[in-house]
Amino acid sequence: SSHMKMLHLYSYVDIPFIVSESCIPAQVVAAVDVNTVANEVYKYNFPHTQLLAKTIEGITLEEFDKLSFNMILMSPPCQPFTRDMLIQTIENCGFQYQEFLLSPTSLGIPNSRLRYFLIAKLQSEPLPFQAPGTDGVSQN
Repeated sequence: SSHMKMLHLYSYVDIPFIVSESCIPAQVVAAVDVNTVANEVYKYNFPHTQLLAKTIEGITLEEFDKLSFNMILMSPPCQPFTRDMLIQTIENCGFQYQEFLLSPTSLGIPNSRLRYFLIAKLQSEPLPFQAPGTDGVSQN
């Protein structure tokens, strides 16, 4: 099936709205966050999505396997997941990636704070994405 099954790490609420607006057949199979306030807001907005109130490090490989996802979305806090560390990890694992700086308002979401997005994949074909009205930040 071409239906994407996504795991959402750091359950920031912009991500599922962006996914639903993308018109890509996709489902967020679970969201993971240790922040109780973020979890309450997420559960209110997405009551049918499984929510795991734990750290990423607290998830076992068996739990990951049971979720049966084929994409990971995340909205990490600034520290300790810096952009440089993320890029280094992605490159070391053989992924290609493309970065974007977008305002959620350009996607129809009423939040004007500029956001950093990174899309990565293992395939060798170029990523076909472009930010609305821009050429993106970079592609590697």
